[in-house]
Amino acid sequence: MFSCHPSKKVIRRRFFSLLKSHLLALSLFICLSPAAGATESPEQISQLLSRMSQALRERDYRGLFTYEFGGALQTLQITHQVTQGVEHEHLEYLNGPSRRVERKGRDISCLSAADQVLRGMLPALDGNFHGLSQHYHFYLRDEQRIAGRTAIVLQIVPRDEYRYGYTLSIDKETSLPLGAMTLGVNRRVLERLQFASLDLVPSDDWVEGVEATARVKRTSWTGCESPSEVLGWDLSWMPSGFVSAGSSVLPDVGELKLYTDGLSAFSVFVRPMEKSVAAQGKAQRGATVAYMQQQMFNGQPMTITVVGEIPARAAQRIAGGIRQVSAEVISNDH
Repeated sequence: MFSCHPSKKVIRRRFFSLLKSHLLALSLFICLSPAAGATESPEQISQLLSRMSQALRERDYRGLFTYEFGGALQTLQITHQVTQGVEHEHLEYLNGPSRRVERKGRDISCLSAADQVLRGMLPALDGNFHGLSQHYHFYLRDEQRIAGRTAIVLQIVPRDEYRYGYTLSIDKETSLPLGAMTLGVNRRVLERLQFASLDLVPSDDWVEGVEATARVKRTSWTGCESPSEVLGWDLSWMPSGFVSAGSSVLPDVGELKLYTDGLSAFSVFVRPMEKSVAAQGKAQRGATVAYMQQQMFNGQPMTITVVGEIPARAAQRIAGGIRQVSAEVISNDH
């Protein structure tokens, strides 16, 4: 619940505007309990995840998929093409208001941590399995049939309470993810994504003109060489295994830092508190949580917001551990 001066409706609208950029993050397809015995070999799982990452970056594909979260169900069409080594992606909402997201301009060799987490439906995982195995158990399950294709089912079980569990259904032929589901406490389904159709043969008419009624958001992927901003604050605690994936200062948003453990991701926003809004508390939509609180920085009230695909208890603890960093410490670190 929120404690604030404006209406709860206004505060929730502010929170969910932050959540929109995270709604296509990690998800899982099927709810299965782990079997007794050891997890799969690190080499076997690492190769599977690496092939999936490579397929997401380098293959041409177009498909229809459903995305279920927080009691809502959306149908979307995604088109991904690589032209002369550069990625182009189009995401169109087929129900509700007419919307389309277009992204382009990233070289397929670009593998920065931030891009791996924020690039699209699922993050890239190249070469990071051995670190992940310290925080997750991995199990291979029976094959499944999705969108008329055979999929390998990989169940991912967290080793602690500060991250979610996942199951990925990975196409046996192409290594593209065909289905996904995010599981919370007691394996409760938080988000579900599943392809209904998938076309792997590129066509010149894949990228069609956008109707005049459609709202189109056009963005470019950040280059691998983009430097991170040096900010005057840091985290005193975060779940083990998470590392920095970049930082920046965004207009109308504030100072931002990104973190990932390779599977999960969260962002921390810090900005001066608006006089008309003094809110604190949490909001959740599917697997994405936003937790907000206030803190004084050098006598100035600041609003701290943690947004990501992590349990609420983790977001609250992260927000409560923001600390200022002196100029001397920043200079020594950089």
